[in-house]
Amino acid sequence: MTFEEEINELEKLEFEDDFTINKGTIPILFSACHTMIQNHENCTKLNEPYTKAISLFCNRKFNTYSIIKNNDTGVDSNKDNYDRYNVEMRRLIKTYGIKLVIDLHGASKERDFDIEFGTLNNLSADFSTIKELEESFIENGLTKIIHNDPFKGGAITQGIYGIDNVEVIQLEINGKFRDYNNLILLQNLINALASFIKQYNEYINR
Repeated sequence: MTFEEEINELEKLEFEDDFTINKGTIPILFSACHTMIQNHENCTKLNEPYTKAISLFCNRKFNTYSIIKNNDTGVDSNKDNYDRYNVEMRRLIKTYGIKLVIDLHGASKERDFDIEFGTLNNLSADFSTIKELEESFIENGLTKIIHNDPFKGGAITQGIYGIDNVEVIQLEINGKFRDYNNLILLQNLINALASFIKQYNEYINR
């Protein structure tokens, strides 16, 4: 199966439960809460393509943890850190000793960045972690990287920040890296994550 076939297969998966958890062995958790169209607060918020597939792919290939919101529950989980998704995520973190949460989000193609890191102005993750992830992206061609402007981290980042020995990064991914018609760019992003996961796991196991 090619990368394109596999990533599209994962993106098309449907689940009945409101959220899906896949356990791993590496204590990094990839969260994707905006995988569906949401209708609330008198507006419609579109889904963020391939955030689900990225989370599932990393679980399948690199043994990280994954949590995915599947259905519109009437609450945006990145605006309410007491909803069931966030409560379950924090339970998962504490039960399985998660060290790092990467909260995946999709930004418009019109944004003037490839990737944005939201870390509550560098409070929610160590400098070394941020730098290592940034370097992995740059080495794989994602060179336009910004920090905390305009996305500093939503309710998920804020809710996890402060849990002892847990880092969290909200990752905004430009739409051109989540384009069905140009999946080579998504593969570059996945390669960057693979490199980072390997290095992060080696570091915490020294």
